[in-house]
Amino acid sequence: MKNTLNKLMVVLSALVLFLLCSGCVQENMDELFRLPEPSKEYIELQYKIDEILKSGAVYSAPTSGYHRQSVQLYDINGDGVNEAIAFFSASGDNPLKVYIFQNVDGKYETKTVLEGDGNSIESIYYTDMDADGWSEIILGFKGNELKLLNVYSIKDFQQAVIATSDFTAYTVTDLDMNGRDDLIVVRHNGTEFTGTIEKYSISRDGETVVSGAHLSNGMENIRKLTTGYLSDKSSAVFVEGGFMNGGLITDIFTWVDDRVVNVSADKEGISRELVRSSTMSCRDINGDGVMEIPIPRELPTQSDRVYFVFDWYCYNKWGVKGLALTTYHNNSDFWYLTLPAEWRGSITVRREDTVSGQRTVVFSIWNGENASSTDFLKIYTLTGENRLDRAAMEGRFILRREDEVIYAAELLDIETQWEHYPSKEYIRSNFDLIYSEWVTGQIYT
Repeated sequence: MKNTLNKLMVVLSALVLFLLCSGCVQENMDELFRLPEPSKEYIELQYKIDEILKSGAVYSAPTSGYHRQSVQLYDINGDGVNEAIAFFSASGDNPLKVYIFQNVDGKYETKTVLEGDGNSIESIYYTDMDADGWSEIILGFKGNELKLLNVYSIKDFQQAVIATSDFTAYTVTDLDMNGRDDLIVVRHNGTEFTGTIEKYSISRDGETVVSGAHLSNGMENIRKLTTGYLSDKSSAVFVEGGFMNGGLITDIFTWVDDRVVNVSADKEGISRELVRSSTMSCRDINGDGVMEIPIPRELPTQSDRVYFVFDWYCYNKWGVKGLALTTYHNNSDFWYLTLPAEWRGSITVRREDTVSGQRTVVFSIWNGENASSTDFLKIYTLTGENRLDRAAMEGRFILRREDEVIYAAELLDIETQWEHYPSKEYIRSNFDLIYSEWVTGQIYT
């Protein structure tokens, strides 16, 4: 009885407290659903932008690169307060305009306007290239047939063009590893299949220094520009382009003896060892911090269909290459398997797609052209409503579950135990998925 009275008192106390605070609850709910009011700084900035728009200008946001907003915030002078950068197109000479507003005591003031000719603003990049605390602005303008790149110094908001170049693609990285960013510009001639790469840097005393090298002769276009590291941890730029009607070639540029060098090119100026029929681009495939380039290698087979694995090579700054690892890629089903080094020259692969909702890749021991291969591993891509049941069939183990796909594997019992026979743990830990950006991607890193 005593416990019942105590419980009743607790309930009555809670009810009284709720009634007393109901007004507070309503007030708090009103606050919750009230739209946030813009800050005074934002209102001041909007007034400035409205004045520009009323004059006949329209927004003209960058069309490529990392920063594509019509109005961007960035701390250009390193004082901890963001400047506002707004992009417009107007009439007359130099119609493309980039306004830079500084926040002074809560009010935005127009400090400088960068102008350019062309149809659109292609891209913008901010980086402190001379370590003076002020970011230089790299600005690309796009015309009918040409793209022009300007590098501006705006120290003390006094603008000056310190470098200019036409360009096909560009990126920013510390290629010479001196602690300051360099601008890397690629120019390609799509008619003659030639091109150059140039490194623009700014010394601490403000001098612009340029060093360049040639792309591989015969590179048909520029598909991707990537930055990364070589096996000796040197910084490098990887230029990938079309070659020989649908193939791909990779040029590797790094800093050697105070100049840009194509370390993968032969005596004729072509990176022949990195020409391939595949469109698979370079990447750090094994996560060791070094960029690897995939070269396809044909597997032995007794059928008319040809299968390949990828040997992933890394380079050092002297052009010496080494094999990092080998993978089999199933691009149709978006997975790949890293293969043991001991399997090299010892296996073959085939597909079996006869079962509805089940696609299978079979790995077999290669016993020579005149002997049957010995199957030892199957990897399944399972779809459909009964995919979980099929993944649980005897001998199979799950590798990965996605929304509508299950990847599973099966190790087959073979009469003669192969010395390189893998374990379930090896298959699980070396199975991974292929992502779409591996084949296609932005030219900006």
